[in-house]
Amino acid sequence: MKIEEITSLKNELIQSAKSLSTLSGRISAGKFLIEGSEAINWAITSGITIDYILLSKTSTLILENSGAVKIYYVSDGILRKVTDTKYLIPEVAVAGQSYTPANNDFIVVLDNIQDFGNLGTIIRTCHAFGIDKTISTKKDMDLYQRKTVDASRGRVYSTDLKTFKNPEAALNFLQSNNYQIITTSPRGSNIQSMISLSDKPIALVIGNETEGASEVFMQNADNIIQIPMHSHIESLNVGVAAGISIYELKLKQVMGMIENKIKTTLGREINVTSMLIQRVLDKRLKAVSELSSTQFIFMMVLKCDAIMTLDNIQRQFGVPDNDVDSFLTPLKNSRYISSKSEDTFEITEKGIEVIGKYWTIIENAEHEILRNFTEEESRTFRSLVNKMKDTCIDILNEQL
Repeated sequence: MKIEEITSLKNELIQSAKSLSTLSGRISAGKFLIEGSEAINWAITSGITIDYILLSKTSTLILENSGAVKIYYVSDGILRKVTDTKYLIPEVAVAGQSYTPANNDFIVVLDNIQDFGNLGTIIRTCHAFGIDKTISTKKDMDLYQRKTVDASRGRVYSTDLKTFKNPEAALNFLQSNNYQIITTSPRGSNIQSMISLSDKPIALVIGNETEGASEVFMQNADNIIQIPMHSHIESLNVGVAAGISIYELKLKQVMGMIENKIKTTLGREINVTSMLIQRVLDKRLKAVSELSSTQFIFMMVLKCDAIMTLDNIQRQFGVPDNDVDSFLTPLKNSRYISSKSEDTFEITEKGIEVIGKYWTIIENAEHEILRNFTEEESRTFRSLVNKMKDTCIDILNEQL
């Protein structure tokens, strides 16, 4: 790919990028700069849409899954003007963000946090515990300052930040959305490891490094918690304290919601659905045959694989040692399968004939199970199941 070169500082793209070196410029444009090759790749991995990249000719940038990003060469002097630095940052990207949070059951409230390093540390800690939504009590909160990006290891790019003009406005939002508000304070009336949580989503308020949480949160919190410490330690760094509180509260939340979480885990949902599908197939086969759905599906697999060992049969169809005879003997007695050796089996012509005979039963049962799906939904569902299966196989094949 041929890379164009921009030589004028007055170029529209250069002026646009240069304006993003300040907070006011970022807020006005709704865009931000990404500085350095590592940060650019963090952003791409997070799904950020990059408008264009400005490169020094000395850059060794290697983009990961970048798609059709527009790239321009510029002089080192222009790059220093864009980033407003005396030193050279060889790669600079212009981007905008539109991130939708995956979870809303736990959010962190950044109440007038001032230090950019602390902010990045808190964001990174949030992501370590599956929290990707934060709110700020400052309208001009800036996640894209260089130090914040580095401290977060790029996690700012996959963080949903909602800003408010003051703590009162943030409080109103939390209360109207039914959050239980938990505020941290060295003078908290409860030890955080001892509190009881309701089943409401959690909003953890992390206060200012010097002054702590705003008075409006202190007066309206459902719980004011403290981290117990030895008396000769006045307070913890706000990033460290946030990490401890997030860990303990997230653990308590999970334990409190464990029953609902178990009921909605992917493994359980698939397992329950699989069992129900099997019961439907058994019900339809029972009307015309003594075969179970598992036996019938085993014969179908055997037809495709030609031969199967006893070990494969047990692993693929979940047949325990004490059920092997009851599973295989009816098939052998009916001459649907035969033994090539003591523990190797193949399907017979009669077995193939039975598959053909009962195939419409299975096919009709599948149509019944998917009867509330449109044709497009049915195709999409089958595609997603295959994609999930392939992903599981890839994970199992990965080296530890």
